[in-house]
Amino acid sequence: MSKNHKIRIKDRARKMGEGLCGEVIFGRNKIRTPYVDPYGRLSYITSFEEVLYHDKNIVPIGGYQFAFNKLFNIGLDQESTLRVGDLNDEAPQMKIGIQRSEYNSIHYNAETSVTNPASIVNAGVNISALNFIFGFMIGDGGAREDNITAIAPDYKRRTLFRSIPFRMSNDGTQIPQGQYFGKSKTLSGPGSMESITSYFVKKFDSLPDGGNPVRIVHVWVTDHPAEFAIVDDSVFASTSSVPIESYVEMNLSITHEDGRGFFTSTQATPRINEFGLVSGWYNGLPGKEDYESIRLFTMFTRPSIALSEGDSIEAIYRLYAR
Repeated sequence: MSKNHKIRIKDRARKMGEGLCGEVIFGRNKIRTPYVDPYGRLSYITSFEEVLYHDKNIVPIGGYQFAFNKLFNIGLDQESTLRVGDLNDEAPQMKIGIQRSEYNSIHYNAETSVTNPASIVNAGVNISALNFIFGFMIGDGGAREDNITAIAPDYKRRTLFRSIPFRMSNDGTQIPQGQYFGKSKTLSGPGSMESITSYFVKKFDSLPDGGNPVRIVHVWVTDHPAEFAIVDDSVFASTSSVPIESYVEMNLSITHEDGRGFFTSTQATPRINEFGLVSGWYNGLPGKEDYESIRLFTMFTRPSIALSEGDSIEAIYRLYAR
């Protein structure tokens, strides 16, 4: 019988001096509550009927540096005293996705309009608007061998403790187009000429109606997590002292086919105990179709989730602004 783990993950700036901190909530029975987002579109907030487990995650140093890059149009570190680098790079990085020597994003250094031919070109774009958080990674190195003791996330880390691929080209499954990225090619064994492609990054889930996988939410704070009081334009004239939470929300899923090729080929114990959001820039040129500048943005570890055949995991991730 399949078990379906549900997760809610929050990153929240609680007060000055703490920065972004996260909370992961595991539960059962996902609930989708419809609401009208700040742009007037119908969307959904997700929650759980029953909470089973929760703990914190962190934004490591590379995540903070990326956030500052985006907020202030500062280019990604190249030659510097603190070069975070990309997961696309060689060891100690992972050498996944588009290799640095083939980057196309470096040529996108200005903005223009495709709808107004009269608009001028604005130079000085140091980091592309299309370089953003787009998916997540998983791993099995976030807990001790007892599977109970989680290893604390390290602010200095640039990768998960041991990332594992969601899919492999030889795992016997049909790999959906446009869902798995961060490709890495290896040979199947010593002396073999057969190339195996592993996919280390998975994109966020789309909503059932095909809506934006990332939603902006502003709600009045309540002691009942399953209740949502959406903030609208009336807030600007409100005299209420009730605090407001603002966050973006996305859904993650690990299907019963994810990770199976890795666990089978390595004979490793099927378990997952670490997660991380990643950012990157998509190179859509023919033959590329993968991400450049992949960087770890958050890191979370927990006691292992042991996986049996048919098991799956669903998650809700929230990134808080207060």
